[in-house]
Amino acid sequence: SVAAATTFARRLVDAYGAHLPGMPSEFDRQFPAPEVLAEAPLESIGLPRSRAATVRALAAACASGELDFGPGQALEEFVARCVALPGIGPWTAQYIALRGLGQPDAFPAGDLVLQQVLGHAQGQRLSERATEARSQPWRPWRAYAVLHLWHLSGTFVGEPT
Repeated sequence: SVAAATTFARRLVDAYGAHLPGMPSEFDRQFPAPEVLAEAPLESIGLPRSRAATVRALAAACASGELDFGPGQALEEFVARCVALPGIGPWTAQYIALRGLGQPDAFPAGDLVLQQVLGHAQGQRLSERATEARSQPWRPWRAYAVLHLWHLSGTFVGEPT
């Protein structure tokens, strides 16, 4: 959930972020460097062992240059590098590409809300494969469709995510 992610991010920054002198207390730490997170005992801030291992692997990949969040990279290559890391699946990789890289064709077909919204007319949730197939006419702008469908999701399946 967004609330859990926000709490986790705050804990990361409080525990491992470098102090920024002269800033208001709400903004006096920067997000920890990948090199710091790659070695951090994240379990000590309440992260389950498997998730802590995933965050450390992601941070190590960023620190080594194996994973780059810079602009202009191919979506398929970025997703492949992400899913090669332990604990990161296609949904997470596509979500990072959508939100973090601004990839206009990122499409997390495994997203339950997308599957529900797109299957609403048939009265059932679509499979991941059917959701992916339904998205093909929207290429290369599927990320915009994702944001629109998430926004509309409250109309069909309850509160938006």
